[in-house]
Amino acid sequence: MHLSKPPKKIVIVQTAFIGDVVFLSPLVHAIKKSFEETQISVLVRPYASQVAKCIPGVDKVLTFDKHGEESGPPGILKAARRIRKEKFDLLIAPHRSTRTAILSGLTRIPLRVGFRQGLGRLVYHVAVDPIPNESCNLIQNFNLLEKIGIPADDSRLRLKSPADNRAYVEKFFTTNGLQADDKLVALCVGAFWQTKRWPAVYFASLGESLKERGYQPIMFGGPNERELALKINKTIKTPLKSCVGNSLAETAILLSRCEAAIGGDSGLTHMARALGLATVLIYGPTDQKAHIFNEKSKVLTAKVKCRPCSHHGPRKCPDKHHDCMRMVSPENVLDALRKIANLQTPIPLAERQTSGKRADATPMPV
Repeated sequence: MHLSKPPKKIVIVQTAFIGDVVFLSPLVHAIKKSFEETQISVLVRPYASQVAKCIPGVDKVLTFDKHGEESGPPGILKAARRIRKEKFDLLIAPHRSTRTAILSGLTRIPLRVGFRQGLGRLVYHVAVDPIPNESCNLIQNFNLLEKIGIPADDSRLRLKSPADNRAYVEKFFTTNGLQADDKLVALCVGAFWQTKRWPAVYFASLGESLKERGYQPIMFGGPNERELALKINKTIKTPLKSCVGNSLAETAILLSRCEAAIGGDSGLTHMARALGLATVLIYGPTDQKAHIFNEKSKVLTAKVKCRPCSHHGPRKCPDKHHDCMRMVSPENVLDALRKIANLQTPIPLAERQTSGKRADATPMPV
């Protein structure tokens, strides 16, 4: 079907993880391109709201605390009543869960679009069958728009840094002894699913190599990854700078100040590439074919027969070896950075000793 007239208000429902919220940005861009005057809201979990506010074209962010105050049937009813008051014309639900389908139906929004899976076939007016044998989530989500006549073909992820960010950057630089012209590289050390994490000792080694090349590696991660950051710093001569545990808004601000990023298949790594950073992504248990990458991203995978083994990533390696992540080395990452970023190489030791310069001073182009 095609929309008979531009909708006044649209809500996009995505209550999964941070990365999934980042992946809404091409959908928002496509809708705004077709309907400039339409107000676009996104419904996300509370912890992801700061990321949603960074998506260009989003006019309003709503939250659904599905694991907190709005858990269970009473919570879904409460959330549905709140959404109903917004008087939306159109609901689009890329999230395929049963809970999302129930919530969508209870909103009573006049036109609801989602996937024809489970209860979806009953609550969505336009229930879309997933494209057979298509593993890319974004292409599947684009199909939701195309079924209602909204063209979607620009797959670029887009985030903008929060406004008025200078004070936070200045405070972080002062606290950590950084200079305004320091070249920062983001190390996205964690991931919600543990098997998507690169080994801590590899991040430590990479951090040392980056410092030798004149860069300042900064560890990024969520509050639950502070212990991991400490583990990394225990295996390195000089501790790395860290903003692990900061808010997602602060994370976006500092990421936008970095020149490159390295990490696994995690929300923060996808935030980095959406902010335009040259990004190296290490894929282990999950399938890189679920995403679309541009020339500023480089995906590294190990040649092991058992990968990919999971849609999200299991808690533990089913075969107890975790080779899919361990077989991607710090040297592999450095080589990838050379291909997508203007990576520097250190001055030879003998030359540094002759000149009396610091080991990380005046790096030379590769």
